[in-house]
Amino acid sequence: MIVLGIGGSTHDFSACVLVDGQVRIAVEEERLSRIKHHSLERLRVSDMRLRSVDYCLREIGATLDDVDLVIANDLVYRGALRSLPAVTSINHHLSHAALVSYLSPQARQAILVVDGFGSMRGGKAETVSYFVTDEDRVPRLIHRETNRVRRIHADRPFSWQNFDFVEHSLGELYSFVTEGIGFGLHDAGKTMGLAPYGSERLVEEFHRIIDVDPIGRVRFDDVTRAELGLLIAAEPAATEEWKHQADVARAVQAVLEEALLRRVRDLHRRGERDALAVGGGVFLNSVANQRIRDEGPFDDCYLHGATGDSGTAIGAALYGYHQHTGKLPDTEELIYTGRRYARDETLAALRAAAGVDWLEDEDVCARAAGVLAGGGVVGWFQGRSEYGPRALGNRSILADPSRPEMKDRINSVVKHREGFRPFAPAILGARQAEVLDTSARSVYMCVNGKVRDDARPRFAAATHVDASARYQTVTERTNPRFHELITRFEALTGVPGLLNTSFNDSEPIVETPGDAIACFLGSDIDCLVLDNFFVTKR
Repeated sequence: MIVLGIGGSTHDFSACVLVDGQVRIAVEEERLSRIKHHSLERLRVSDMRLRSVDYCLREIGATLDDVDLVIANDLVYRGALRSLPAVTSINHHLSHAALVSYLSPQARQAILVVDGFGSMRGGKAETVSYFVTDEDRVPRLIHRETNRVRRIHADRPFSWQNFDFVEHSLGELYSFVTEGIGFGLHDAGKTMGLAPYGSERLVEEFHRIIDVDPIGRVRFDDVTRAELGLLIAAEPAATEEWKHQADVARAVQAVLEEALLRRVRDLHRRGERDALAVGGGVFLNSVANQRIRDEGPFDDCYLHGATGDSGTAIGAALYGYHQHTGKLPDTEELIYTGRRYARDETLAALRAAAGVDWLEDEDVCARAAGVLAGGGVVGWFQGRSEYGPRALGNRSILADPSRPEMKDRINSVVKHREGFRPFAPAILGARQAEVLDTSARSVYMCVNGKVRDDARPRFAAATHVDASARYQTVTERTNPRFHELITRFEALTGVPGLLNTSFNDSEPIVETPGDAIACFLGSDIDCLVLDNFFVTKR
């Protein structure tokens, strides 16, 4: 049976194909369109046909006629589905829950879904949902909260052009503050990264305005927005030091963390489960995830790297397969789901590029480790691309984390982004406990840990200002070649990890060899490794 899952909402569209219960291929639309988040405000009508559908079907040698089921969550913008046959719709939060219910190691668990908003009905949208699962892994709803959808023009019918916000939504609140301090609609990660630079002078005032209740509900309405707007605008925005914005970021981050901790405690009481899984874009906040793991009442906590709307393609497909066949889908961990580019495709991209030299070497790990140990920055492109917003060692920019100057260098002349933005360490799993205060695996780089005092000199460029790090656990099982590279680097330097950031420059993460070469040539990366090709600038 072939199942085609479509993900997204008004942004982060994606596609996934299951064949007989196994995810064979999945990709986010932005990797192909090169438009970040592939969101409606950036698109023309001609962009609506999803490239990701064709990408996935070509990979398995099929057409739409061969597909037995097309399934999508009911928040996917209908224009993105126009070229597809009959589409089965499922609830948006259910598709978030299904991603983790089928892929989590635990069958019996409670699932918390929190995002900006989900499925809409009767002028309201879901904002929080609680599910539980048992051995059959089907998410069963036990609690849901919906809140009023506010329109820009109340006297006109709802449309995405006449959408303002959803009341009392934690995700909408965080996005509102993110935009208020000068970032973009989908830049919540910047707010999280800026927060540790701020003081606590606004935390109490934010809590007063937002009024988090005992189970984690927040107040977010016109009055709240007006008060927060005045508070945010009280001092000049966008100064070089980011002082006021950092104080605001710290305050909203504190509210988010407290609200989520109260949520998981409430779910624990209601769900009567020892294991937790989470879904929804709010859980891209790795700082909050750390607090849930360390301070929450659950013994075990699972999340997938694509916890945002793009992950609903996989969740919908897994759920659809189970519902139509009665068989559980394959629950193998999904990290690298893109297609593998053939040697001839890589060679063609190299020959088409001006200004590069290359050689082919089966032992490129040794060459790359030497460059890294010497202080170079390496673009690293291997095999199948990762699914989700984090680079996990197949589409990465890598550097020596022990060199403090690397943070400013990569932010300034490689990534061309704000100087406060932190970088993450990819650490050998067997050595992780020597570096961090936790031995808990973080395959998807979506949770923080504290860097130990004696390890900070070796990870200076990949440790945030508050001594935290959004880390990736690297094992030989999950990524043998990346594991080999870090092992070679450790043999040269004594450092059991690398600074790992996404292979991009103000654009989506690179997908193809051509994308990687273009990014390499346009930034201050010292060399590029494309599978077995070692590439330098002429």
